[in-house]
Amino acid sequence: MNSPTVPDDTFNLIFAWAPLVIGLIIYAIFFVAKRHEAAAGGVPIGQTFACANCGRRGIREHMVPQQHDGAVSYYCTHCASH
Repeated sequence: MNSPTVPDDTFNLIFAWAPLVIGLIIYAIFFVAKRHEAAAGGVPIGQTFACANCGRRGIREHMVPQQHDGAVSYYCTHCASH
């Protein structure tokens, strides 16, 4: 009985292009899926203030504000006591 066979050139051509075609299909699927995704929200970083004297950072409740001609400078508790 004669069974049909695939010629060697066709067989090699299919397996030469298959990884590239499958890779492009996967890339296209991920591109379409990710382009409508919302921007990274995550947990927002709280606003911190740097001490005007030493540079130590802290939240506003832990800083001591001092006004100078309309501008506000924040000092850490250590620098504000000196």
